[in-house]
Amino acid sequence: MVEKSWRRTEQKIREDMTFLLRNTIDKSMAQVTLAMDEEIDQEIRQRIAALIFDEIVNEIPIVPYLAVWEDGSAAITHAYLSPKVESLCGYSPAELADIGFGNIVRGNVIRFYREESGQAEKFRLLAVARQKRINGFLDSRHWEGCYQIEKRNGQSAWVIDRATITRFRNTLNDKLVCLSSGILLETTELLARQA
Repeated sequence: MVEKSWRRTEQKIREDMTFLLRNTIDKSMAQVTLAMDEEIDQEIRQRIAALIFDEIVNEIPIVPYLAVWEDGSAAITHAYLSPKVESLCGYSPAELADIGFGNIVRGNVIRFYREESGQAEKFRLLAVARQKRINGFLDSRHWEGCYQIEKRNGQSAWVIDRATITRFRNTLNDKLVCLSSGILLETTELLARQA
């Protein structure tokens, strides 16, 4: 009897977690207004789920995010921004969606690009690489940036932003959709010690 009750409770917990995860993903996707094909939509949803799961399992002092934009556009939408961003800058993810993360960035961004698409394909079978490109996957590159943000309280903080940017061909409008899966890490204290 106790075993059966435990199984029902366990099943209810799974159902509740599935509902909450789906609800969170749907809320995140509501912010993405780009017209895109189903494969890209599904890719974004899977990445959001992975980020949420990773945050539940690993308690690490970073702020994971997933940003989406059309190649060449300055309009970047955070499909997912960890609630931990509030401890970084004082704004909740919802507030930053209204303000725009770019509006709290101050000064120049020191950045580095590492193109790896050509290198990675040399190690794969040519047929596999060719098929990935036919299916819409174009390339990935690593991006690292260091910049200042202005916190809600008016203070400045230095942030390291590390991401992998993946580009996909959007078959609905033949444009490129970029996904940036990355992390933010405050480094103000570290930079102050090195100065």
